[in-house]
Amino acid sequence: MRQLRKAGVSQDDLMFYYQSAVRPVLEYACPCWHLNLTKELAKQLEDVQRRALHGIVGNIAYDEIRCAHNIPSLAERRLELNRTFYHRIIRQLERTQVSSASQARPSTYGSTREYSTIYARTNRYKNSLIIYELNH
Repeated sequence: MRQLRKAGVSQDDLMFYYQSAVRPVLEYACPCWHLNLTKELAKQLEDVQRRALHGIVGNIAYDEIRCAHNIPSLAERRLELNRTFYHRIIRQLERTQVSSASQARPSTYGSTREYSTIYARTNRYKNSLIIYELNH
């Protein structure tokens, strides 16, 4: 990104490049791992975004840059991506149940009942993707 900035690429194009090329690398497969991030690792990921935005815009407060360009923090994005991922799974299961019911075949996914709370002995297991979402 420094080379693009030195080459005279506009601020808007640099922001587009960050959002389309850099940020997806930071968020790759995050529904699987973000709930188990330590505070230090989450801070390190956020620091990458902070440095990138400072490199694009200049020496302005990080929160001001995010507000001005409507860029959420990486933690907020990871939570939203996780919710979206889980809801897509549920919708797909519901569609499968509806289509299998319309074909007069028994559903292989069981009923549409509410899932009971799952208890776990360790935080790592409790914060795994499926267990966390079922409990929330």
